[in-house]
Amino acid sequence: MKQPSYDWVLFDLDETLLDFPVAAALTRTLQHYGVQADDASMAQYHALNHGLWQQYNDGEIDATALQQTRFALFAKQVAADPMAMNNTFLEQIVMLSMPLEGVIETLQQLRSKVRMGIITNGFSVPQRGRLGKLGWSEWFEPLVISDEIRVTKPDPAIFQHTLSLMGQPDPARVLMVGDNPKTDIAGAAAQGLATCWYNPERQAGECEATHEIHHFAHLADIVLGR
Repeated sequence: MKQPSYDWVLFDLDETLLDFPVAAALTRTLQHYGVQADDASMAQYHALNHGLWQQYNDGEIDATALQQTRFALFAKQVAADPMAMNNTFLEQIVMLSMPLEGVIETLQQLRSKVRMGIITNGFSVPQRGRLGKLGWSEWFEPLVISDEIRVTKPDPAIFQHTLSLMGQPDPARVLMVGDNPKTDIAGAAAQGLATCWYNPERQAGECEATHEIHHFAHLADIVLGR
C-alpha cells in the first residue's frame, strides 16, 4: 500500500474548511437590535472591520479591541452594548456556517490516513462552536486558535507552538492548507512546512506554495500520494 506523502495536515478554518457567512449573520444581528443600516453605514462597517482585521493579523490590536470597535457605530445608533452586538453576530455565524464544497468527503478520506490539526486566526467562540456543531471537535488535534494564545499567523510563534503540541514532527512531513497566501502559506513556509494554497477563485499573484488546488477534493490526491 502506498504511504501518504505527509504525516500531518494542518488546516486554516475560515474560507478553507468552512464558510464565514458575514452578510447573513450581519443582517440577522442588525435586525435583532433594530438597527436601520443604509448602504453608506454598511460600507463604513466593512471598511472598518477590514482595517481592524489587518491590525489584528499584524499583532497591533487584540481580539477584544477588534470585537469592541467594529460594532461601535451600529451600537451607538440604538444605544446597545457593542460587545453584546458582536456576540450576537458570532452566534449567528455558528448557526449559519457550513462546510465548503468537497470538504466533508475529503476530510473523511484523510482522517484515517494522516493526523489533522487546525491553526486559525479566528475567535474562540465561533471556531469551537462551529466545529462542535458539525461533530468535528475530535477530528483535529491540535486546535490552535489565535484568540486563545494571543499570537496570530503568520507570526513564527504560532507555528512553533503548534509543532510543539504535535511532538515536534519533521516540518517537511507537515502540510499546511489555507486560502491566504500571507498568513497561511508564507507563514508556514517560513517555518519549513510544506504548503498547499487553496485557491478556488484562481486568484493571480505571488504565492510560493508547494501545491495549489482549485477544488478542495484534489487535496486527497496530494496528501495520499495518488
